[in-house]
Amino acid sequence: MLWTLIVRGFENGASGAVISVPAFRRRFGVDMGSGVYFISTSWQSAINGAPNAAGIVGASIAGWLSDRFGYRPVILSAAVINIASIGIEFGSTSLGMFLAGKMVNLLAIGALLNLCTAYVADVSPLAIRASVIGFCNLSQCIGPFIAAIMINFTSKWDSDMAWQSVIAAQWGFAGVALIGQFFMPEAPSHLVRKGRMEAAQASLERLYSDQADAKAHLYRIQLTLEEAELSNSGSYLDCFRGTNLRRTLVGIMVFLSEPMSGLGFVGSYGALVYQMLDISDEKSFQIAIGAQVLSMSGATIAFLLSDWWGRRPMYIFGCCSLCVLMMCMGIAGSLTSTAAVTAAVAFYTMFNFFYNVGVGSTVYALAGELPTTVLRSKSLAISISTSNAFNTMWSFVAPLMFNEDAGNLKAKIGFVFGGIMFIFAVLAWFYVPETRRRTYEELDELFMNKVPARQFRTYKTIAEQRAAEAFAIREKVKATMQA
Repeated sequence: MLWTLIVRGFENGASGAVISVPAFRRRFGVDMGSGVYFISTSWQSAINGAPNAAGIVGASIAGWLSDRFGYRPVILSAAVINIASIGIEFGSTSLGMFLAGKMVNLLAIGALLNLCTAYVADVSPLAIRASVIGFCNLSQCIGPFIAAIMINFTSKWDSDMAWQSVIAAQWGFAGVALIGQFFMPEAPSHLVRKGRMEAAQASLERLYSDQADAKAHLYRIQLTLEEAELSNSGSYLDCFRGTNLRRTLVGIMVFLSEPMSGLGFVGSYGALVYQMLDISDEKSFQIAIGAQVLSMSGATIAFLLSDWWGRRPMYIFGCCSLCVLMMCMGIAGSLTSTAAVTAAVAFYTMFNFFYNVGVGSTVYALAGELPTTVLRSKSLAISISTSNAFNTMWSFVAPLMFNEDAGNLKAKIGFVFGGIMFIFAVLAWFYVPETRRRTYEELDELFMNKVPARQFRTYKTIAEQRAAEAFAIREKVKATMQA
């Protein structure tokens, strides 16, 4: 599932970067004179914005279909569509055809992002749940890193293969993902909901080395589903009823911090922005590679820290860091000296590290843990769709803000995202709960009792008390037997 998510990162990195490849601009752009070609602001917006809308549709449909047919057939279907759509992008003869290929691709990728994340949250053991879910973000950093390396070399070519080779490379990731999905067991929670207990047990036994652990996990799924289904029918409307409303709104909020932090702007227009800051084409692609190294470094650190430090402090740290960083970028962008431009490039590049340390990985852990088991795929679909909707908005708006033929803000756009992240830091303090080392049963109890977000870490649940009592009895019996 994590490998499958590399496809999403590679598509985002590749499609955003090819706009800055000279051969692509020469093939589809407008001659601005002196042999300089430019993809118009409107087409930049469309290419980076419209496919996000398709991602919303894909995530929503996948949440509905997975309840009826299971995760496995829906993911396999999405993987096939993903492979076919790459062919449309590769063979594009116009920007309209390239856009159509991207939209079909993002339709499939939206489904994959939703279901792969939900699957990982479903099967992960409690002790490493945040780390494994956080790896969903690291997987999406690997794709852009490889795309940046490829484009650094191919951008020097004069033929269309300068950009087509990067698009074609997606077939390698997508093909391996498709093959791997044939060997994945069905999500055990889906099988339990359908009453197929033996199949669910067999599915879990493939994931555990000890059958006792598999049985314990199956029991937890049964218990959680029984409690959740007492008040939920499993529809999208149920995500906004009762205590689920709070869970859904927090999930939407944390996922919304992705586009509102400037992620779409940084991810889609990286090399292009460097070029606008008077960095040479060759140097801009090299800096883009360094930016992706920072992304992977940040995601790796988050992967190691998330189960130790906790989701809430990491998320708040990420929001505060991005607020300061983007404000500094805006200040540097307000000056015209060479040193100021260098500082703006540095702040813009460092975004990749601080985003992935504090926000990127934690968002997936929180959004995967907060919903009830019966509503997880639907709640994730809502959160991802909201994020994609705002990504779509920024994809259309950002070029109008920073491009020289429009708002010409350039690095001063940092003021916009810095101010927004200050708001998210305040919201995080009041509304983002700590889900670290909490079972889904405990989280259900915490939300049912309307425990304030700041008290989630210290609140003693009934499930904890029962576990402590059971442990004390076991130790007492053990001591008696030894005596």
